[in-house]
Amino acid sequence: MKYKNIKTGAIIDSPFKLLGKNWVEVTDEKEGIQKTTETVEEEYVEEEIDLEAMTNNQLEDFAKKHDIKLTTEDKKNKDTRIAAIVKAFE
Repeated sequence: MKYKNIKTGAIIDSPFKLLGKNWVEVTDEKEGIQKTTETVEEEYVEEEIDLEAMTNNQLEDFAKKHDIKLTTEDKKNKDTRIAAIVKAFE
């Protein structure tokens, strides 16, 4: 069976059924028609992140990635960085 990744466009041939929201089965490649083996739905998954385990640089990168502006006061130490990030998500 051939599968296409809807995010990357990669197509692979696998004897096994692929599971995952980004994979769709290509049933008629010649006509460019694709049918999914199951309905693809966007799903919000809450992820638990351990801020305490991160370094100061990782905390700053995490803040940038989530559009959190850290002030000079926030960058004072690790605890103030974490407090600013937690406050932004409240």
